[in-house]
Amino acid sequence: MPEYRLTCVNNSKLHGNFALFQVPPQAPAPTRLTSVAWLARPAAPGTQVRFSWSTEVGFIWGERGTFGGRSTFTAYQYVPADADRENLIDFTADSFGAPALQNLRTGGAQGSLSIRQLSGTFDFPIHLGIAIGRSPIYTVDFTPNVLSIFTPHCHRCWVVFGNYAVGETIDVEALTNTQVVDFSTTSPAQRVALTPENILQQVAGQQGDPPFC
Repeated sequence: MPEYRLTCVNNSKLHGNFALFQVPPQAPAPTRLTSVAWLARPAAPGTQVRFSWSTEVGFIWGERGTFGGRSTFTAYQYVPADADRENLIDFTADSFGAPALQNLRTGGAQGSLSIRQLSGTFDFPIHLGIAIGRSPIYTVDFTPNVLSIFTPHCHRCWVVFGNYAVGETIDVEALTNTQVVDFSTTSPAQRVALTPENILQQVAGQQGDPPFC
């Protein structure tokens, strides 16, 4: 599967982190997808950082908590998947009452990953979602007896600069200074810069494949 690389250059006088995230496609009710910071690294003025990842997709579940005033998500289980083949899984409690993803199989919508949320009662709030390169990108709150469908952007990411940590919830509708970047197997490496005017710009590379898997 493809591996992609993104170099982010800080040409501004700002201190902060470059963070990668994905904007979820609109999902049917009652599913409400929450974006999380997928990858993040600090970059001082005049420096650059590099991200690299594979386009492997998978299912995750975990817990969202608040630490230091931030809402963050921590994954507790990861199951590799394939958006065109093994793309449907169940989430339920095992015989000991522990939450678990199980019964990975074919049968979901092509190009998407689907989780059948079966009945269950847990002692802490559960959140389900998907990951790319084993890093979570979207989550939803656990809702019994609901089918949640996730469509990952395997060849596209969004970049933001600020005070972000991996797994932190991102309100994509509140962001104003972001840069979308497309990749392809012929253009697997791209470059983004934060300019002296504090504007994110793509400075090299071409538009890649269609944005979905």
